[in-house]
Amino acid sequence: MIHRLKLLTTAAGMSALLALSASPALADPGKAEQARIAIAAARAKIDAGNRVGANGQAPEMQVRARAALASAEEALDKGHKDEAIADAKHAGEFADLAISTADHRKAEQAQGAQMNAEASADAAQRAAADANARADNAQQTAAVATAQADALRNAPPAPAPTTTTVATVEKVVAPATTVRHTTRKVIKKSVATPAVEKTTVTTTTQAN
Repeated sequence: MIHRLKLLTTAAGMSALLALSASPALADPGKAEQARIAIAAARAKIDAGNRVGANGQAPEMQVRARAALASAEEALDKGHKDEAIADAKHAGEFADLAISTADHRKAEQAQGAQMNAEASADAAQRAAADANARADNAQQTAAVATAQADALRNAPPAPAPTTTTVATVEKVVAPATTVRHTTRKVIKKSVATPAVEKTTVTTTTQAN
C-alpha cells in the first residue's frame, strides 16, 4: 500500500514537472519557473493525499500542506521566488507525510479490527463452551433425579407399624377364715383383708 502511494505521488509530481517543462522556453527555467514547478508538484501531492483519504486519516498534515502551498503561491505573486520555492517544498513534504500517516493509520485500524474480531470469536467460543457445560450438568442432574425416582418407585413397601397393647387384670382373692373355739364358748373370727392379684397381659398386633 505504501509503495503504491509513493508511486502515485511520484507520478503526480512528474506529471506536473513535465507539464511545465513541455515548452522549449521552460527547458531551462529560472527561479520563477522553478517556484511554479515546485508549487505544481506540491499541489499534485496534496490532491493525491485527498484521493487516498488523507483528509480523514491525517487531516492535520493536509492542513499544513495546503497552508504551505498557499504561502508559496502568495510569495510567488509578490515576486519572492526563493521563498515560494521553499514553501512549495514544505507543502510537498507535508503532503508526503499526510499520505504516509494516512496509510499507517489505516493499517492500524485494520489490525485493530482484526484483533477485535478474533477477541469476539474467542468470547463466543467460551460462551458456547460454558453453555455446553451447563447443559451437561443439567442432564446429569436430571439423570440422577430420574434414577432416584425409579429407585423409590421400585422399592418394596415399608412394613406396617407394630401396635402393642398392655392390659392389667385385677383379681380379688378372698383370704381364708380361721375359727377358734375356747372354753368360754367365745368364738373369735379373724378376717383378713382380701388380697388383690394383678395380671398384666401384653398383646402385640402387627398389620400385614
